[in-house]
This record gives sequence, C-alpha cells and structure tokens, in this order.
Amino acid sequence: MTSRSRKSKLFRFIGSMCIGGAVFFAGVIINRLWISNYFSDRAAEKAREELLESWNRPSQTTVPFSSPASTIAPGEIGPINAPTIQEAFALLYIPRIGNDVWATPIFEGVQSKQLNSGIGHYPQSQIPGEEGNFSLFGHRNSYGQPLINIQKLQVDDEVIVETKDFWFVYILKHDKIVRPSATWVTGVNRLPELGLATNEPFKVITLITCEPRHSTEKRWVWWGVLKAVYPHATPPPALVKPND
Repeated sequence: MTSRSRKSKLFRFIGSMCIGGAVFFAGVIINRLWISNYFSDRAAEKAREELLESWNRPSQTTVPFSSPASTIAPGEIGPINAPTIQEAFALLYIPRIGNDVWATPIFEGVQSKQLNSGIGHYPQSQIPGEEGNFSLFGHRNSYGQPLINIQKLQVDDEVIVETKDFWFVYILKHDKIVRPSATWVTGVNRLPELGLATNEPFKVITLITCEPRHSTEKRWVWWGVLKAVYPHATPPPALVKPND
C-alpha cells in the first residue's frame, strides 16, 4: 500500500468518525431539547388529571369562579396528610412564568422519576401550610424544564400551591446562587431578606433549580413567605390563566 493510499484511508476514517460523532451529538441535543420535554409534558398532564380526579375536581383547574376570594385564618386549616414517596399531592402555579409553571404536579421526592414528570418536593422538608420550609426542586433544562425561566422571577412575585382543600399563596422575597453542597437552603433559615419577625411563624417556600441553565455546577434558589390561604372554593385573585 502506498503512502498516498494510507493517508486517504486515514482521512476517510477520520471523516467517518467526525460524521458519526456529529450524528450522535445531534441525537443527544434533539433528545434533551424536544423528545424529553414531550414525554415529560405528557407524564405531567397524566399526573395532573389523575390528581384532580382523586380530588373530584374538573380537569380544567382555572375555570371562572363565581365566589369572591376570601382568605382564612391559619387555625382553620385542617391537617394535610403527608404524601408518600412518588405521590403527586399538589399543583404549582407561578403567574410570572405561568406558561412554564401552571398546574404543574408536585411529587414527593426529588429523584429523576419525580423530576421528569413535574416538580419534586424534598421529603425532609415541610408540606404546604406547615411551619417550616416547604422546599421544591425543578428542572431548568429538558425533561419538562418548568423552571427554565427562573431568571424572570422578581421580588414580590406570587407562588401559588393548590391542594385538595386550599390555595397557599407565597410571596417571593430573596434569591441566591449557591453550590449544590449548600443543603442549608432547605432548612429553617431566618434570612433578614425574608422580613420575618423573630416571633413570627416560619412558613417559607423554597424553589431550587440548576444554574447556569445547561449545567449542574450551581443552584439558583428563591425563597418566599406565606402570605395568605384561601379555601378551594374561593381561589386567589392572581389565579388567572396567562395568555399563551
């Protein structure tokens, strides 16, 4: 075999490897950006429908309500059963990014099985309305990516949690970018930015996702405080379906 033939074979081999690599990476990108989102959206829709059915609610959760909104005192909130692992037990609404997070199922657990179908709840944290930290994690890239637009959130934005009997309205107060090892973010941390008095009940929601968007290097964290609770028959005024 001549030197020219060997070089020609080598170039063809390298060319084939480059084409194969390009096809492989294109497949990965297509899966992450479209296919995974498609199947995650379908899984979230199914979980939402099943949850609403278990509540004896219509599948459309944002139909007009005739009763005026009326808050209730925390003492009127009955006990909420602790969810079991992988169970969808609530729905999440964030009007600021409502086209991404609107009636999104909240599952017990923050493993892939839960996160790929909605928002995950840290099992060691509290449930809505309880004193403590109600901590959630959601994907920012692929697999439904509910928190893809977390950068659009602002102080005083509302975050609404729907359970079978109540609507819990939290107001965002502070955000911070931390390392994944900063597990303190899901604890009872009376950060000055939350504006809580020393003797005031600590009822906080924490939203966590990855930062930057296409990386798991850091975490973007938002904290909010419980502002009001509404009985399910009279939802909060902010619960108006955003324009698509």
